Amino acid sequence: MSGLRVRLLAAGQGKRAGGPKAWGPYDGKTLLEAQVGFLATVTAPENIDIAIQEEWLDRCRDLSPRVNWVTADPEGEALASLQALLKATARARSFVIHVDMPVFDLRVWRTLAASPGDAVPVHKGRRGHPVLLTAATLDAVARLDPATGRLDEFLRGRVVTEVPAPTDMILVNLNEARE
Repeated sequence: MSGLRVRLLAAGQGKRAGGPKAWGPYDGKTLLEAQVGFLATVTAPENIDIAIQEEWLDRCRDLSPRVNWVTADPEGEALASLQALLKATARARSFVIHVDMPVFDLRVWRTLAASPGDAVPVHKGRRGHPVLLTAATLDAVARLDPATGRLDEFLRGRVVTEVPAPTDMILVNLNEARE
């Protein structure tokens, strides 16, 4: 999927989850490690842009020095993290996803990539993730007010191709408290 970027939002504190979801356990690793490992099968690590907390920067660079690690305010809204990524990295058609959405099925990503324009996966009538957005749409997202704007609400007002997903994995969100 050359020419495509991935924007992963992982800077949050995970207050509802009892701690940052990026560092929570997932299949014998941290969720962030699992995401980085999978995303490297979607595109080259140089095309992966990840919003993280500033205090994690050294740890993240050790995890993958080729990924673009961009610091964002952990107290900020998800849209602010996405905007930080857009400001710091090259603009191109990009997948956007949160760290707690483990869509580790390459079929979903390939199906979206084959769709023209902005695209979102759909399973049994429900939209999921990741979303794939054009550079022009990302330009518009960069201009939204992060205090009041939300990407999902913004996309409801746009023409977005709904792509049938081969799995319900697109609906998974690991937003529960860790024990």
